[in-house]
Amino acid sequence: MNYIGGARCCYVILIFSFLILTNHGYGRQKSDHWNSLEFSPQVSLALFTAGNKLSGSALGGEFTYHIQKNDHPSPWMCMLNLNGIDLVFNYKNMKKVMLASDPRSNLFGDAYAMVAALNFTLLKSKYAELWAAPGLGIGYLGQTYFTNQNILIGSHLNFASRMAVKVAAKVAPYTRLSAGLDVLHFSNGGIRTPNYGLNISSLSFGVLRVLRSSGQPKRDTTGRKESLERTRHQFDFGVNIGCRGVVRSREGLYKTGLYAGYNYRLNELLGCSSGIDAVYYHTVYQNNLQTSQSLATSLDRWRVGLAIGPDFWMDRLAVMAKYGYYLHYNNFSKSSETVKTYWTAGLKYYVMNWAAVQTKIYLHKAEADYLGLGVLLTP
Repeated sequence: MNYIGGARCCYVILIFSFLILTNHGYGRQKSDHWNSLEFSPQVSLALFTAGNKLSGSALGGEFTYHIQKNDHPSPWMCMLNLNGIDLVFNYKNMKKVMLASDPRSNLFGDAYAMVAALNFTLLKSKYAELWAAPGLGIGYLGQTYFTNQNILIGSHLNFASRMAVKVAAKVAPYTRLSAGLDVLHFSNGGIRTPNYGLNISSLSFGVLRVLRSSGQPKRDTTGRKESLERTRHQFDFGVNIGCRGVVRSREGLYKTGLYAGYNYRLNELLGCSSGIDAVYYHTVYQNNLQTSQSLATSLDRWRVGLAIGPDFWMDRLAVMAKYGYYLHYNNFSKSSETVKTYWTAGLKYYVMNWAAVQTKIYLHKAEADYLGLGVLLTP
């Protein structure tokens, strides 16, 4: 499908959404709270990746189980207008997708993804609803550099991230028709190279079936205010370990990340934290391809940076994101440009009030450095 055809489909969905929602009003209506199952066939609108041109199209579909959270919403759910949690299984037939530099067929194999997404209601009426659903999960690609020498993908298993916007119209008491746009991204976080990543934007039309109804919402805020006051000021100390893939090899170059910082909780949803990131290189650059790590190549054992950014809290789970500036990084770069800034992002889940498990990725510009797994302590 070309870009002109894709743009027309986008306009159709937007007009479809606008007409339904304006005809019936989009204030919140009193309605049942339901779980549902959705099936959505898909066709790709565009395929793109870093530094390479892709052509062709991908056909597939999604099965989505919508779990409503309106019965017992947490305060952060109410603040975000969260409708529920989506469990998504996505399939793409990639046989017709080709690289401009390598026009072989079936270069990537079939693609599969399992994603958990947050479902946010944007507009709602008695007969229709518009929502957005960002999500994270695990993806699988059938072909890699090590199976057929494609230059984009270094591992079968990848992280999958997805952003979808959909509208559904009620056509029967328990049946809705849906239409939407989404972007699905595959990347392994630098665990194995090459790792250019793969992005697929798709158009979908589907059917949504209500499975069960429940009662009216009930909020439970007992003790939440006291808990927030106890955790408003926190000092965090973290450690993680991970590896970056070696070029044209299944081996990895290990690194250990350390973090010390301060976290301030603004409310049930949002916090702000700042701190020092230190990364120890188990193997430094030794003037050969096997120890080169692209923008993450270091001539010293240590690099140290100062970062700041928000934390988005969902009860015991938090999504972290920070932007940092290096205080020390003796990096090796083939160009005259030195690397002075970095990004970090990740998840932390508190298994106890003072201890969390965490996963954290380091990035330079849009390039993944390495993904670390570890713990975070909050004395």
